[in-house]
Amino acid sequence: MKKLIKTIFTTALVLSLVSCVNDDDAAIPTMKVPFYSETFNDASNLDNWSNVSINGGDLWHSSSYGGETFVQLSAFGSGEANMDAWLISPAINLDTTENEAFSFKYLTGYYNGQAVSVWVSTDYDGSNTAEGITNATWTDMNVELPVYTTSGYSSDFSLTDPVDISGFNGDIYIAFRYQGGSSSGVTTTYEIDNLNVYENK
Repeated sequence: MKKLIKTIFTTALVLSLVSCVNDDDAAIPTMKVPFYSETFNDASNLDNWSNVSINGGDLWHSSSYGGETFVQLSAFGSGEANMDAWLISPAINLDTTENEAFSFKYLTGYYNGQAVSVWVSTDYDGSNTAEGITNATWTDMNVELPVYTTSGYSSDFSLTDPVDISGFNGDIYIAFRYQGGSSSGVTTTYEIDNLNVYENK
């Protein structure tokens, strides 16, 4: 009898441990390793990006604070009525990947309106010119940047939700577009960092 009870207890214990292992395995998220990444840690990295003001005004520039390096732009103090500045990635190829998405970190200062939108093109010519930008077809990805403060700067960078780009093929270009100035009154400072493009499995 004791032997039977011991056998039943041992079997139950093994089944319990197997069940726990399976639950733990299911809880471990799949790693999303980027196949394209830009940290902006080196200011010279911007040399590989298109950095264009449609109206010939201020451009995105490298900046750093608290050990973090990023790109930044604000219409505050620019004297521009209609700032329209584009920072466009090099070509990112999607031919050998699936279910692609991207995300990035952002931080705002003295928010008085969303000035940054994110766009994707498949036919931008990479010329780093206003003409090249206006002649390309761009899709607004409607990226939400909901974390901000109206007084001072946000205390830390926020990560965007994944932005689905699985509907695109071939080479794509990701653009950060800043629109603001005295005509709209929008002068919010934006800092952008750690753009990662990955398979969103």
